[in-house]
Amino acid sequence: MERKLVFIKYVSFNMLSMVGLSCYILADTLFIANGVGSIGLTALNLILPLYSIISGLGLLIGVGSATRFSILKVQQRDQEASAYFTTAMKLGFLISIPITILGFVFAKQIMYFMGADFEVIEIASTYLRTFILFTPFFIIQQIIVTFVRNDNNPRLASFAMLTGTLFNIVFDYILVFPCQLGMFGAALATGFSPIVALCICSLHVLWKQNHFHFTNVRLKIYYIWKIITIGISTFVTELSGGIIVFVFNMVILSIGGNIAVASYGIISNLALVVTALYTGIAQGIQPLLSQSHGQRNTELTHAYFGYAIVTSLIVSTMIYVCMLCFPQFIVAIFNSENNIIMAQIAQNGLPLYFAGFFFAGINMVMITFFASTEQMKKSFVLSILRGGVIIIPLVIGLSILFHLNGVWISFPISECFILIIAIQFYYRSHKTLYQKTSVN
Repeated sequence: MERKLVFIKYVSFNMLSMVGLSCYILADTLFIANGVGSIGLTALNLILPLYSIISGLGLLIGVGSATRFSILKVQQRDQEASAYFTTAMKLGFLISIPITILGFVFAKQIMYFMGADFEVIEIASTYLRTFILFTPFFIIQQIIVTFVRNDNNPRLASFAMLTGTLFNIVFDYILVFPCQLGMFGAALATGFSPIVALCICSLHVLWKQNHFHFTNVRLKIYYIWKIITIGISTFVTELSGGIIVFVFNMVILSIGGNIAVASYGIISNLALVVTALYTGIAQGIQPLLSQSHGQRNTELTHAYFGYAIVTSLIVSTMIYVCMLCFPQFIVAIFNSENNIIMAQIAQNGLPLYFAGFFFAGINMVMITFFASTEQMKKSFVLSILRGGVIIIPLVIGLSILFHLNGVWISFPISECFILIIAIQFYYRSHKTLYQKTSVN
C-alpha cells in the first residue's frame, strides 16, 4: 500500500505539472483561435515543432542530469550529484543563447521553411520573434522543475507549473482581447510563464529543502556524455511530436490547404495536452525507478512500472471516450468563425488519430523505464522509432491511398508497431535484471 501511495503522489503531481506546461501553447491556441481566427491557428500550428525542439532540449538536460542526481543521492555521493546540477545549468544557458539569437534574426526564413505562405508569414514570424526571446527561461525551467521533482518535492514542482499556466491563461486573455495585441500578446504571455514557474521553484532553495547546490566544477565531457545518454530518449520523444506535426503540416497543406492545417491545429494541440499526461506518468515514475534501481530493488522497480502501465491505459480509455462522445463540442471551442469545413475535418480526425494514444502512452512509459534503469540502447531505439522512422513513410504512403483519413490513421498504426518491439525489449530486460539481482 505504501508504494502505491508514493506512486500516486509522484505521478499525480507530475501529470498536473506536465499538463500545465503543455497548456502554455493550448492557451495560446484557444485565445488565438477566438481572437485572431483560423489564420492565426494555422500560424501557431506551424510554430509548434519549434516549441517541441526547445522543450525537448530542456528535458534532455533536465532528465539526464536529474536522473544521475537521483541515483547518486541514494548512494550518498552528494558532491557528485550536485556536480550534475551545475553542469546542467551551464549547458542550459550555453544551448539557449544561440537558439534565441538565430530564431530572432531569421524568424521569417524559419517560418517559410516551416510551410508559412503569404497569408500567415507576418503573424507567424511576429509570434516566433517574441516567443524565442524567452528560450533560456523555458530550458532552465525544465531543468529546475525536474531537479525539484527528483529532490522529493513533486508537489512544489507541480504547483510551479500550474501557477505558470494560470498566469499564461489570464494574460493571454488580457493581451489578446482587451489590449488587442493579437499574436504578439499571446507570445508575450507564454514567454513570461516560465519565469513565474521559476520564481515558485526558487522556494525549494529559500526554504533550504534542496540537496542540490552549485559547485565549482568545470564542464566535463564525462558528465555531459552521461546527461546526453540518459536524456536523449526523452529529447527524441519530445522532438518526435514536433517532427510529426511538421510532416503532417506539409502533407495536409498539399491535400487541403490552410483550412485543413487549421483543423489539424486543433487535433495537434489537443494531442499536445494528452501527450503531456503520459509524459507526466513517465516523468513521475522516473525518480522512483531511478531510486529503486540505484538500490538494486528489482521487484520494486517492476512494481512501479506496472502501476504506470495500468494508469496509462485508464487515461487512454477516458480520453478516447471523450473524443468519441463529444467531438462537436471539442471542435467548437476552437472554431469561433463557425467554419463548417474546418469543423468537419477536425471531427472526423479526432477519433481516428487519438486511437493511437492507447499504444503511445505505453511506449512512453517503456522508454522512461529503460532510461531510468540505465538500458540506454533500448530506450534510444524506441525513441528513434517514435521520432519519425516509422510514421513518416506511413503518413506519406497512407495519405496517397486514403487522403486525410490516411494521415489520421498513420499515428495509431505506427505506435502499434513500436509497442510490439517495446514488449520484446521489456521481456528481455526483465530476465536480465533478475539475473543481475540474483548474482548480486
